[in-house]
Amino acid sequence: MKEDSLLYYYPFRVDKEMNLRHYANKDKEFVRLFIPNYDGTNIDEFLTEKSNLNQKEIADFRYAYMTYRNWSEWYKYGKNMFSFSEELLQMLVRTDASEITPDNFHLPYDTFYLSLKPLGVKISDDSEEIIEGVYIDHNIWNPAGEHPEGYCDLSFSFAGNFQQVFDRFLPQIKSRLEYNSDGDYDEYPHGSFWNVWLYFEKKEGRETVKQAIDYFIAELKKEIFPKSNMESLATDYELDFFNSTLKLLEKTLNLVVNCLLYLSQPTDKKDIELKLPKGLPSNFEKKLSFAKTTKETKKLENKIESLGFTKIHFVGQTFKKSSNEISNTYSVLTHWRRGHWRNQKFGKDLKDSKIIWILPTIVNSDKGEPLKGHIYDLNE
Repeated sequence: MKEDSLLYYYPFRVDKEMNLRHYANKDKEFVRLFIPNYDGTNIDEFLTEKSNLNQKEIADFRYAYMTYRNWSEWYKYGKNMFSFSEELLQMLVRTDASEITPDNFHLPYDTFYLSLKPLGVKISDDSEEIIEGVYIDHNIWNPAGEHPEGYCDLSFSFAGNFQQVFDRFLPQIKSRLEYNSDGDYDEYPHGSFWNVWLYFEKKEGRETVKQAIDYFIAELKKEIFPKSNMESLATDYELDFFNSTLKLLEKTLNLVVNCLLYLSQPTDKKDIELKLPKGLPSNFEKKLSFAKTTKETKKLENKIESLGFTKIHFVGQTFKKSSNEISNTYSVLTHWRRGHWRNQKFGKDLKDSKIIWILPTIVNSDKGEPLKGHIYDLNE
């Protein structure tokens, strides 16, 4: 892997392109890069009332600021990154997660980046740009980091070169959120359609992934469409935006949830190796191999980190071998039976439980084609 190949990982690349480490945890300094006369007040109000920027400049700033904020949260909370092998991702795509409940998520970190680049999933039907990965935030609405029973929220901020999609949709789409019981609401730029959240709340009847996704869709519909005569007053932009969001969910949510469930398994069930990526600049790989002491190794690792590179959790490398064995074993057409997750009881009186992955199963073609089910129903 050449040095340029390190930029395969989105957080590394945007850091290099935008010099983001210089602005880490310095939001106002980053804003002033685009708005020189920014006075530190509410950004949205300043943009529209005081900045003298035109609409294109405002849109460019919003896109850059969103990119920075997502990266900054990842950087601030540990720079943790997971890179799943393509073979494991393909198996997780074939696993059903619709009935998973929030108590099954036991993530190694509350904030991290998950690379999805091997699958090459396009951000929308009319764009060649792919979803490179997703920033994960677990229980973002709970600053204390508490995880009470029956409660969980997950935020997914998809990453990639989405400027063209942003310019098409977001300046036209407004959020309309009520702020009092009389039905009055504020209206402001929506943000981006590749930010998705799943909000589980047992008391409100949202206990499964499917219920959380349905709730997100319903809330998005209430937020972006006009408040009365929804279907007749909605603009083409709003309809396209809503339908594109549904397609985004269909392409990604099942996969991302399954990746989180894989990371939530007991340690002995996971295949994860933490190491630096290959292709480090300045011959650092060779220097590390010759390091004789822990202190010398740590000094080199600190130097590598100062250049913007960190260790990556590589996940599912052993699945490459399994995939090759399957390909060599079956000479006729085959298809996959979907996998699923099972709660396995253990401990004294079987009071504890852990989630176990029942892998997708290869089936010979004479058994018929598998169903192509989704993780939620689109009734709109």
